[in-house]
Amino acid sequence: AFPKLIGGGGDANGDPSLNMVASAFLVMKTMEFSVRRMLDEMVYVPLDYESRFLGKEVIGVLGYRFGKSAASLALSALTSSFGAMGLRELSYFATGAAGAWLGTAWRLGDLVPTRVQAEEAYEKMKKDSA
Repeated sequence: AFPKLIGGGGDANGDPSLNMVASAFLVMKTMEFSVRRMLDEMVYVPLDYESRFLGKEVIGVLGYRFGKSAASLALSALTSSFGAMGLRELSYFATGAAGAWLGTAWRLGDLVPTRVQAEEAYEKMKKDSA
């Protein structure tokens, strides 16, 4: 009575659309959760306690909504610029975006001091202030 969801479908090989959509949704939600948590921490850490307490929800809601809206507008612009894209084109685009993300993260990672450099800077700051 229930349709076979995995491996079943209209043709002999099965309909991969449900698997593809489920996998894409899982990846999207995982990335959204991990990136949002990281960005939340980057925004909240520099704030003082009172600002963190009062502005947490405002920053979270506005940032979340703005991020979703910006991503939606970017995808709409991409679709209107290049027309309807197939799976191959989307794969190329996703690979390019992942490569750009990796390159940016790598360059930003080089800006973060190592533990030894941070300790040296802290000791120098303590010596200069004394």
